[in-house]
Amino acid sequence: MSGASLQDAARRLVSEQPGWKPTKPAPNKGARPGEIATGRPASAESGEGTVLEESDFELREYWDPVELTSSDGLFTFEVEPIRQISLVGDGLFTFAEPPPP
Repeated sequence: MSGASLQDAARRLVSEQPGWKPTKPAPNKGARPGEIATGRPASAESGEGTVLEESDFELREYWDPVELTSSDGLFTFEVEPIRQISLVGDGLFTFAEPPPP
């Protein structure tokens, strides 16, 4: 059904059945005005911040192994959550102990 035939059908309905009020066309809103971003450049460009690059993965420390079971109960995985990693520049990054499953 085309737009014109739909409008004709609506007009006939309004004229045949009393009590219907004619519909008003939607107002024209026009184009949306332009906006200016208020963001800031990323911290990597400012020269500040910490580089989180691991120096050697063999130096990782782990929490005690945890068994995780899939939601359907068919699979069980034993994982060792990471406790601490060594960063480039003699830094350490320590992770919190995970909650029990």
